[in-house]
Amino acid sequence: MIGALTAALNRLDGPDQLWTARALARLGRLDLILDHADRLPQEAVVTAVAAPYTSFRDQGRTPLALNYRPLEDVLTSRPEYATALAEELKPGTPPCRINTDEVDEALRGLQSEHVLVRRHAVDVLGERQLGRAVGRRILPALSNAMVHDPDPTVRRLAVLSLRWWQRDAHPYVDVVRSVLDDTVGEVRAAAADWIRERDDLLETARDISR
Repeated sequence: MIGALTAALNRLDGPDQLWTARALARLGRLDLILDHADRLPQEAVVTAVAAPYTSFRDQGRTPLALNYRPLEDVLTSRPEYATALAEELKPGTPPCRINTDEVDEALRGLQSEHVLVRRHAVDVLGERQLGRAVGRRILPALSNAMVHDPDPTVRRLAVLSLRWWQRDAHPYVDVVRSVLDDTVGEVRAAAADWIRERDDLLETARDISR
């Protein structure tokens, strides 16, 4: 299969070539894409590099485990792809859905020197279905990113990911309130929305209990 996909990669163009590039990346053979990078359209290379971090990854029966090293390596060694990769993985693009075995790598991603990796990691950690046990590790990390990450998009996404944890994140309300003083309006607005939603939920619960 790998040989056939590699041959098709060099023979095809357009959407078919992009699908082939994604397929090779999903099979863990990004190296074959990068080996041919000089002869491939930039779009094909970028699509392949980004594929394991998007919802495309989850279409396979046994998707590769989350691993930011290939993305970090490309960002470091081939900075000419950085802008296109940021567009391919921009906030709002459906990310892969991680499981509990991948939480360690996502938490490591929060500490990456590459802002694109941190943005992706903070996004995929906003998954309440991972469960309360791992939530005890995730929520403090999200709280720290929300306050201390130098990138405002990471800080805003951290607020949104905390919000997805719903009641489990309510103990962090004072930390979220501190973000109301953030220097960036979009971060402040996200924090205000989170607090407003929490207050509404508490008020509804009080009304029901009366």
